[in-house]
Amino acid sequence: MSSTTEQNAPESRSRRIDTRFSSAELALVEKVAAWCGLPPSAFVRGAALAAAKQADGHGHGHDDGSMALSAASLLSAEQITVLDAARVEVKRIGVNLNQLTRLGHQGVLDLGALSSVVEELAQQHGHMVGVLGGKG
Repeated sequence: MSSTTEQNAPESRSRRIDTRFSSAELALVEKVAAWCGLPPSAFVRGAALAAAKQADGHGHGHDDGSMALSAASLLSAEQITVLDAARVEVKRIGVNLNQLTRLGHQGVLDLGALSSVVEELAQQHGHMVGVLGGKG
């Protein structure tokens, strides 16, 4: 273990395990980690902790990406594709809303005219978050 790694790592995560993957295995880990919005190391740590907690009788943990791992492992490839497409669209909507907000602040656009659209988006977003979180 290099001293640089130890100096940069938080005290609670100063220990390290080296793991070997085939090229195909590593590509899969990197792909799913990126889909979950995690660095591969955090994804692997979350997966290992989720498996260890489950084996130790603690059920599914929700730290370090294990919730994303659990959700990803329960979804079919088609569901993951659809969910990823929804993620892209939600991001695009957010970009568009930011652009509209800037125009509103510049006095170019009356944001009040868009209030019903924004309220509908907020409702749909809340519903989607609830469904994905198992509460909807």
